[in-house]
Amino acid sequence: MAIFTVHLPPAPAGEAPAADKIVFLRDGFSIPAFLFGPFWLVWHRAWLPAALWTAALVLIGAGTTLVASKDAMSIVSFAMATALGFEGPRLLAWSLARRGYSERSVVQGDDLDEAEDVFFHDWRTAGAASIETPSSGGSAGERRD
Repeated sequence: MAIFTVHLPPAPAGEAPAADKIVFLRDGFSIPAFLFGPFWLVWHRAWLPAALWTAALVLIGAGTTLVASKDAMSIVSFAMATALGFEGPRLLAWSLARRGYSERSVVQGDDLDEAEDVFFHDWRTAGAASIETPSSGGSAGERRD
């Protein structure tokens, strides 16, 4: 079973957020983030983390090539990729929070579809208004996995 965090977009006070703008992020190690690095961040529109991660890779790569061997550079690159694999979903959550989204729930499911079913069933049962978000600026997001 996977764990997903649920991020709600900003909505006017007293109104429920649009269901199609709710973002589900799978918690845990991300193989695509590990393999594709900053490209994965760009794909998910996490612009600031992508820029900072790329700058860190360039600085580490330049520093490593000036003072260390190619083996050391490989180890550092692997360590950076592993770190992004573990922290990538948290970077996406941080990027969403900067756009006004709020993390409101954690759901469990075998896959994204099951997690959505669980969340929306609970949401309908509790009433969408009980999961409202405060009014704040920000652009709409999209569903992410």
